[in-house]
Order: sequence, then structure tokens, then C-alpha cells
Amino acid sequence: MAQCVGILAPKGRDATVIAGILQGAGLASRICDTMEQVIADLAAVRIGALMASEEAFTAESLARLEGWLADQPPWSDLPILLLTMRNGTATLQAGAAARLGNVTILERPLHPVSLVTAARAALRARARQHEAERHIADLAKERAALRASEERYRMLFESIDEGFCVIEFLDGPEGPLGDYVHVAANPAYERHAGIPNVVGRRVREMVPDEAESWVARYGEVLRTGTPIRFEQELVATHRYLELSAFRVEPASRRQVAVLFQDVTARRLAEQRLRELNETLERRVAEALAERRLFADLVEGTDAMVQVLDRDFRWLAINRAAKAEFERVFGRRPRIGASLLDLLDHLPAQREALHAIWSRALAGEEFTLVEEFGDPSRDRRAYEMRFNVLRDPRGEVIGAYEFVHDVTERLRDQERLAEATARVHEMAKLETLGQLTGGVAHDFNNLLTPIVGALDILRRQHRGDQRTQRLIEGAVQGAERATLLVQRLLMFARRQHLETRAVDVGELVRGMEDLIRRSIGSHIQVGLTVAPDLPPAQIDPNQLELAVLNLAVNARDAMGEGGTLTVDVAERVVGADAADGLRSGRYVRLTVADTGQGMDAATLARAVEPFFTTKEPGKGTGLGLSMIHGLAAQSGGALRLESGPGRGTTAELWLPVSPDGVRLAADDRPGEIPQTRPAVVLLVDDDDIVRSATADMLRNLDHEVVDASTPAAALGMLRSSAHFDLLISDHLMPGMRGTRLIREARKLRPALPALLVTGYADLSDEETTDTPRLAKPFRETDLAKEIAKLL
Repeated sequence: MAQCVGILAPKGRDATVIAGILQGAGLASRICDTMEQVIADLAAVRIGALMASEEAFTAESLARLEGWLADQPPWSDLPILLLTMRNGTATLQAGAAARLGNVTILERPLHPVSLVTAARAALRARARQHEAERHIADLAKERAALRASEERYRMLFESIDEGFCVIEFLDGPEGPLGDYVHVAANPAYERHAGIPNVVGRRVREMVPDEAESWVARYGEVLRTGTPIRFEQELVATHRYLELSAFRVEPASRRQVAVLFQDVTARRLAEQRLRELNETLERRVAEALAERRLFADLVEGTDAMVQVLDRDFRWLAINRAAKAEFERVFGRRPRIGASLLDLLDHLPAQREALHAIWSRALAGEEFTLVEEFGDPSRDRRAYEMRFNVLRDPRGEVIGAYEFVHDVTERLRDQERLAEATARVHEMAKLETLGQLTGGVAHDFNNLLTPIVGALDILRRQHRGDQRTQRLIEGAVQGAERATLLVQRLLMFARRQHLETRAVDVGELVRGMEDLIRRSIGSHIQVGLTVAPDLPPAQIDPNQLELAVLNLAVNARDAMGEGGTLTVDVAERVVGADAADGLRSGRYVRLTVADTGQGMDAATLARAVEPFFTTKEPGKGTGLGLSMIHGLAAQSGGALRLESGPGRGTTAELWLPVSPDGVRLAADDRPGEIPQTRPAVVLLVDDDDIVRSATADMLRNLDHEVVDASTPAAALGMLRSSAHFDLLISDHLMPGMRGTRLIREARKLRPALPALLVTGYADLSDEETTDTPRLAKPFRETDLAKEIAKLL
């Protein structure tokens, strides 16, 4: 893919001047002296766009360029920048533009910035065309893989009166592969074999006396992979069967497919004919009757049936095949006509069908799935089963096919595969969320006494600078650990969110300077906010962290420079949306970069916690995990799109809030509020956390009575002891904090209560209006909550 502009300006110094302007803007160019050189450079993919002056287009040069463009594939639409003079030949401009297609007319004199902008747009358009080419090639590979997977099911053909079943070999008392069970059977099975309800039954229980011979025949097919055709009597029902069997691939499935029909009548008729020496007239009449019956069956089936001789002429074709052939190829076939002559107007389709029928006419019996029809319209997929037509001496005299339209079946299978992949991905992320949420809860319990003790020490040693430095270093480490835990909880969707109606556009505008400082001046920033944007329901502090995280990720991906684009707009989601989004209105926040992008494997793991492609020490691997958790917990979704060399686009979908915009409260830390001394009942099953919390309470001049279990706390509340406040942990063995508070209020309705939790995992049954304090917390945080309650 050439990122170079071809310049065709034969008069004066126009070509040199244009090349200099493009070079100054960092764009490569190539000056062409003639249209022949332009076409040669285009054919060699040395240039991706053409910039030409109007005087360069003579009738001859224009015809040559038009000829080259006419030979290009459908995805190709060469961008052409036509430089004209203000008083130039308008007729030439319009005529050239109409014939050449993708033409942008630039009127001279032209500002260099406009020239460079048009050149860049043309190269980007050409790059997108090449991307479309690659996408078309990928789709072709996917279709080929899908056709291969359909090979396993090609023999499930029930439109004619034949029995069909799939058997699966089992190991049993008779040894390895000593028995088989019927795993599938069509309705004709009972009519031909005389045995009903065979699915799930073993052959040794169905026909124990003759099972050995059936196991031996089909076992040989399974072992060798060689198809067989034979006749055998089913003694249990006194029927003669004509059977064809082949192995279902892969062989590890241990399955054989069997196609058969009841030929008892034929065998008995042959026996009677041999015994009674019936007259030739009767045999001819029976043969004609059989042919009429077969013709009726072929005409009545929904399959499309065709028979061709070795010269590709129709010997027979049923109504369904005639109608579909005319619909697809625009010509109606007739007996005796040549298939190849009828497709002279469609050479590509003619060659494809010639190759397929040649295999069958050479003696090969096979089934395949192909697409036919006009590429610009709805193409249909067909499953074609070919068999060889032989004369009594065994010589090939033609071939016949049974065709079914399987377009919808293939589409259903593709949709099912996509849905299965989405469900698997959601289940994997949910499992990771449960794991990280539990780990974060334990870390919060560990951090609570650390943060509380450091806070007390810092207040007690204010005059000792050395001690203050040591404490401050420990506090910073604890705060980093707290941030790490918050990201884990956000991914696990267990972080307590202060959601409110937020003007996302105004929030992002307010962050623009911060974003620019964070990513550096070598990266250009573009910000677009749609007008009349509704508010989103989100925690504004967490949203700011998410936007900054996406910007920093983009900076790291772009290296030496690039463009970061932030866009905020409203979108409406329908009922069939992916990512589990509910139907309704959303605010979509998009952050896109022009960086190196991610391959499919990296993109699939991008939101996993601790997964990172950065060097050790450059990232925790929790940024996208946190953003994913924030979006999911807020009722939205995070969508990522990326590819090697294509940059990355992250879309954060946030539900529209039913409320008006509310500003965030001022949560800046202040002095510890003064409250009257109180008697506090403290309940926590973790001895270290309970001890640290008690120290903070005593440091605040409160009297502490502690309990290690909810049962002990309820016992104290039933006594006559006086308490001014109940503080309880949430996750405790035997009884959770929410239930303890409900039971306490039954005993003392006026008793204030504070719930301490490592993460916001309250279920619908546990939802409460009791104030909550998140772990880890400082003495100041604890004092503020107590002041609100007392």
C-alpha cells in the first residue's frame, strides 16, 4: 500500500512546487512526466493518489487513464486531485470528473494547507480501500473454512425416500469398538428397516443374533475410512436393505453415517422373475412404471436435480432446478441444451461450473457448498451432492446432482457461533471479577489498620520532621495500594460508586488541559462534543480517572507522536445490541488514537486484570480492567476496536440519567470534626482491623466496647448497657453487617449505626439506607461519619 502522491503537471514548475509543499508537510510524492509513467507507477503500487493539472489531460491521456481504471477490482476507487484555474475549462472539469469517478477539483491559486489537506485525505481514502481489499480476502477465507466444516453434515439428505442414520461406536464387554449406538435417524429409517425409535439404542440390544456382522462391516469403515456400498438382509424384520456407509470425519468421533433403502420388494420380484420366467413384456412394463415413479419423485422433491452427459448437455432436470437456474443465471435450461453454451454471457460462472461438473463426469462422487449469483445482489449458498451415472458395463455416461439452498442454515450457524463467543467472553470476565473482588476485599482488611495507624502516628509526631518523612513515605505506599485495590474492585463491579447526573461533555472539556499535559505536546488532541447532550448517570470522579487512563494508554501506544481524538455524543441502542447493553439512550464517550494498535490475541485479553504489554514497572495492567468494571457497574459497556497499525478506539457507553445535572460535592479533607464523647459498640471479626479501629475511636475521645461476632454484639444490646453508636463490619461469619443492624434496630430503634465494608457488594435484599464507610479509611474519615450520626 503506497502512501505516496503521484504528480502529473507537465507545464512550468508546478510539479516541482507541489512536490516541495508535500515534502514540507511530511508527505511523499513522485513526479510523473507522462500518463504512461503514471499508469506504470499505479500498476506497481508506487503511488496511492494522483494530483494532476487540467492541462495534463489530453483526450489520449484521459482515455489511457480511463482504460486503466476500468480494469481495477470493485474495491478500487483511485482518488484523483484535479488542479484547475479559476477561469479554466469547466466542461473539461465536469467531463473528466464524471468519467474518472473519485475526482476532487482544486481551484488554483491554492493555499498550501488546502493542498496538503486534500492530499492527506486522498491517501487516507486509498488506505481505506486497501483495508477493504484485505477485509474481502479475510471474508473469503472465513467462507472457505465454513464450507469445510459443513462437510461433516453433507449426507443428511432426506428429501428422497431413503433411510439415514449416524451410528457411534462404543467400547463394551465385547472389546474396543465392540458395539454401536444410534445417535441420529431420519423418519424413513422405520419405513425401510421396520424398527421404530432407534435413537439411543445399541445394535446388540436391537438385533442381538445378527449384531456381530453389522458391527464388523461398519467397524471396517471406521478403521479404514473407505466408504462401502452393499446389500444385506436384516433378519430381525425379514427385509433386504441396500446400504451405503462412510466415516464421519474426524475419525476420533468414532461415527459412521449410513444411507439405505428397503429393496425387499425388488429382491422378491427378481426371485419370482427367475422362478416363474415372466414374459419380457411384463418386465418392460415394470421397468417403465419404476421410471415413471422415479420421475414423479424427482419432480415432487424440494431438491434441485440435474443430470448431464459427458458433453455437459442436460439429460434431465426437474422444475425446481430449472426455476433456480433461471433466477440465478438469467437463462432457462432445456433438455439437450449445453450448460456451457447457456453460460457464455457469464464467463466466471461458466468456468466455475465447468470445473465442478468435470470432477463428477470424471467419476468422482462428492458433496460441496458453493455460492452463486450476482456479486452485487444477494448471493445464495448451495449444497451440491454429485453422483456418477454409469451404463450396464460400468462406464461413465454422465453425472447427476441433488442441490439444496443452505443459505439460511449457514447464516444461523454463523450467528450462533458469534453469540456463543460473546457468552463465553462475558462468563470469563464475570469469573475474573469474582476472583479479583475477593482478593481486593482481603487487601482492604489488611490496609485498614495500616492506614489508620499511620494516620494516628502522623498526628502524634507533628513536631518530628524525620518521623513525619518516614510516616509520609509509608502513607504514600498505602495510598498506592488503596488505588490498586480500588481498580480491582472497579473491575469486579464491587466498588461503591457515587453516581449522579453528569454533563460528560463539560467534564471532558474541563479535563482538556490536564489531558494535554499528561500526553505531551508531541501528540495532537481533538475534542468534539455534540450539542444538547443529555446527562449520564455516572460517578464523575471515576469517569475522570477512566478518561485520563485511556489518554495515557493512547500516549504510550503512539510513541513519537500522533493524534488523540475524544468525541462525546448521544446514541440510541436497540433491543438486539451486543455487549449486554439494554435498549435505550446512552452517552457514548470515544477515545481514539493513531498508535500501533493491538492484534486479535491482545485485544481479546485487554480488559483482563494485570494483563499488560508494557515493560515491567510501566503499568499494572488494571487500567482497562477498571474502566470495564466502571462501565458495567454503571449499566453501560466498554467497547474496544483495534488492529495492528490501525490504532485503537475505546468507546465508553454510559446510560442517560433521568435527573438533571448535579455538581459534585466538595470532598476535600479538612480538620477532624469535634463531637461529644460517645460509647461505641464496635463489631468486626478481624482482630487486627477491630483493634486499629478501636484505637482511632479512643484517639477521638470515644469509649469503645468491642465484639468479635454479631451474636456477641446482639447479646450486649439485649443487656442494660448504654451505647450511643453501633459500628459494624459487613462481611462476617454467621451474619452480615446489614442484618446485624436490622436486628439491633429491633432492640434499640433510636441507635445510630455505621456500616464498614471492603467493597460495595450489597445484594437487593441487603440494600439499606445505613451510612457506609469504605475500607481502608483514616481517622478523619471515621470522625466525619460519626459527626454526621451524632
